[in-house]
Amino acid sequence: MVSTVFALIFLVAFSLWFGQYLHARHPFTDLRIFRLLIPYHFVLTVAYYLYAMFNPSDAHHYYLKVLNHIYGDSWLNYYGTSTNFIDFIGYPLVNYFGFSFEATMIIFSIWGLLGFFYFYVVLQERLKYDHKLFGYSIFMIVLFLPNLHFWSGSFGKGAVIFMGFGMFFYALNNVKDRWITGLIGALIIYHVRPHIMLVVLIATIIGFVFSSRGISVSFKILAILFAIGAVYFVIDDVLELTGIEEEDILGQVSDLSNTRTIGIDSLTRARSGVDISNYNMFMKLFTFWFRPLFFDIRGMLYLIVSFENLFYLIIFLKLFRTDFISFFNRSDHVVKASVLTFLGTSIALAQISGNLGLAMRQKSQVMMLMMFVILKFLDERQLQADEREALRKKIAANRGGRGLMGNNSKKVNPAAGG
Repeated sequence: MVSTVFALIFLVAFSLWFGQYLHARHPFTDLRIFRLLIPYHFVLTVAYYLYAMFNPSDAHHYYLKVLNHIYGDSWLNYYGTSTNFIDFIGYPLVNYFGFSFEATMIIFSIWGLLGFFYFYVVLQERLKYDHKLFGYSIFMIVLFLPNLHFWSGSFGKGAVIFMGFGMFFYALNNVKDRWITGLIGALIIYHVRPHIMLVVLIATIIGFVFSSRGISVSFKILAILFAIGAVYFVIDDVLELTGIEEEDILGQVSDLSNTRTIGIDSLTRARSGVDISNYNMFMKLFTFWFRPLFFDIRGMLYLIVSFENLFYLIIFLKLFRTDFISFFNRSDHVVKASVLTFLGTSIALAQISGNLGLAMRQKSQVMMLMMFVILKFLDERQLQADEREALRKKIAANRGGRGLMGNNSKKVNPAAGG
């Protein structure tokens, strides 16, 4: 009980301080948004806690592992990537500080909250307009999507990797001044999901190389060399994690996707299972991004997520315009890296998301990236519309001025002639 109260006080105090710190560094942000995110995120952390009380949860699994010293009594025994890294973070909280399950949940929830703080700065920094959907701000809807807060507020990978993504793309928006934050974010993503970090690195390379705005050739070369070097160091862990031998990587890709949709029979028998074995790639991605929908409802959680997925579907439809490709081609490295990270991660994770509960959790890691891209696309379209309107008014004003001068000359000339 004492540790829970301490963790709660720490959450409030640290979050308020960090929000104030980011606001001081970025005065264009609204301090009220930082403060509003804190109780909202905490409420959904409590919601996840209550959900975990009555449903199987990774959070309990992580807590019991470190509580029971499953890998021994040395903290270093827990160091590693993927689930081992979550154990490594949780071990001192549970065994050195004596934190309860509830207190540990709160500490992990803070990291998910910081991810939202960083993404808020990126959105506020890059967007010029407040776009509306049915009269409501899309910006605010995206920032307060309940599923994103729900899965990033628990003892597990979701909270940690969401903070890593927030830090990395916050830094990508201004690499020169934020590279340390970006490096920390990259290390976090790598330790939680090395294969996803590989996707991020490749996406970042392509984003820098093919960006047409404000990136010098020398900086592109340095970024490419750094990313290639990083890929070299993480590739062994990626291959080990996915179980693919380096020399046989191409031959086993199809086998991997078949085995990682594993247990299709068991998934179809499960409450949240969807048989995706016969789906084409488009249907797998649609399932990963937009399901469960209302015809998939199996309880209150699915109902809430169905509304959120309907929002995603409506927003995604805004991309089906002929000018999106041209927008992407002329976009900067942040937009390109966001799109490619989102697509690469989605393609990888969609292969194993026959379980809708798993899909809900995993897509929450990267949905914020695509929301940023869509809002940026709407921003550019609005900017172009405003520029066209301003040009039209300028032309109309010039024509009106010339017309007025012409009328005056007609009135003056006859008098002068008389």
